[in-house]
Amino acid sequence: MRIDYEITKQDFLDAQRLAIQKSPLPLVRWTRLVSLLFGLSLLVFLIYAAARQGFSVRFVPGLAICLLFISMPLLNRRTQENLYKKSTSMHGKLSFDADDEGIRFAGGTFSSKLAWPHFVKYVEDDKVFLLYQNSQVFNLVPKRALSQEQITTLREYLQRNIRPNG
Repeated sequence: MRIDYEITKQDFLDAQRLAIQKSPLPLVRWTRLVSLLFGLSLLVFLIYAAARQGFSVRFVPGLAICLLFISMPLLNRRTQENLYKKSTSMHGKLSFDADDEGIRFAGGTFSSKLAWPHFVKYVEDDKVFLLYQNSQVFNLVPKRALSQEQITTLREYLQRNIRPNG
């Protein structure tokens, strides 16, 4: 089975989102929500304190910390977008070949053949397949580049050769 595709910025962001959602570490899954909620609660506390005591310059550092925690999800997204821009191996035409022996990935600057035992797990959602080489490194295949038949065939290869997880 051969697939030719390109990875867009949105594909990369979708893959990062799925990787965070399926992370085995609760801290990774909850970091964005917890930082946002912490920042908002601290902001509510500061507003309440300022209303009771009057605004003071001493509230400025606390306000800065609130804004930092509230903006962390946006900063993380910007970091991911910059990572995509700098990852030259994700730009341009890519190819993916799967058979009973393993998978071959190729692009303008690389080519690699990986046997099935090299992959520790895979996860998928309605937008991407993620094929994990270890707990932090994965290859992504965007479903938008695949026909329904290719999606089914790829899923069968993955189910047969990689233990699903997630």
